[in-house]
Amino acid sequence: MRAQACLPLVSICMPIYNGGAYLEPAIRSVLEQGYANLELRIFDDCSTDGSWERLQQIGDARVILERNACNLGPEGNWNRALGAARGKYVKLFHQDDLLLPGCLAAQVDALERHPQAVLAFCRRDIIGPDGKKMLSRGAGLDDGLVALDAVARRCARQGTNIIGEPSAVLLRASSAAAAGRFDASIAYMVDLDYWLRLMAQGPAWYSDAALAAFRVSPGQWSAAIGKRQGRQFSLFLDRLAQGVLRGHGALVAYGKLRSHLNGVLRSILYRTL
Repeated sequence: MRAQACLPLVSICMPIYNGGAYLEPAIRSVLEQGYANLELRIFDDCSTDGSWERLQQIGDARVILERNACNLGPEGNWNRALGAARGKYVKLFHQDDLLLPGCLAAQVDALERHPQAVLAFCRRDIIGPDGKKMLSRGAGLDDGLVALDAVARRCARQGTNIIGEPSAVLLRASSAAAAGRFDASIAYMVDLDYWLRLMAQGPAWYSDAALAAFRVSPGQWSAAIGKRQGRQFSLFLDRLAQGVLRGHGALVAYGKLRSHLNGVLRSILYRTL
């Protein structure tokens, strides 16, 4: 027991709104991680589908429930969740995603072994509404530390967010405090914008093992804004061209073309669900 008590506290912060059928498996995937020192903090943004009532049935001391007094929207609830974390490490976890076995142990170990790293991210499986794996998405990197400029360039070459969705990322809380709040001024880029701001402080650790699963379904927020993916990513590349991608005009132009193609492919994918 003493050895377990020495493990760093991990805060899994879960902003939810109308979690529906995916809420319970998402929560179960966290509580069954096998990592001994965690808290699961759930922030309900005034759900109207009975999610809040179902949450009351959870009988686990690691789960802390909070309900917003009014609907804050995704950006507001993400920031409320992030600001409430108490752990040395923090994961913002989506209500319809899954943590795969061993995710927390692997990502905590990476950050403990590499104190200069501000976040850990991983390959993730893409699953459909029924939970079946559709494909696996990695960053195209070897396992290990990767710097901001390398990540930004690869994002441009791929025309997408290679770090991935929040459920696949574990943050160092001290770095998150220095980076500040999520900014959804370019909605589809809210997570990548934050990851790159974090990485201005230090490198990230990547694992090419699939440690999380991102669920795609027609009703999710990312599906709605994903229809504007190409334009949103192009706007974000313009922002990066003023900073980390300054002087990489050809790469920025290529990234815009690639992101447009990705947007078309994503629209086709969502139409098949």
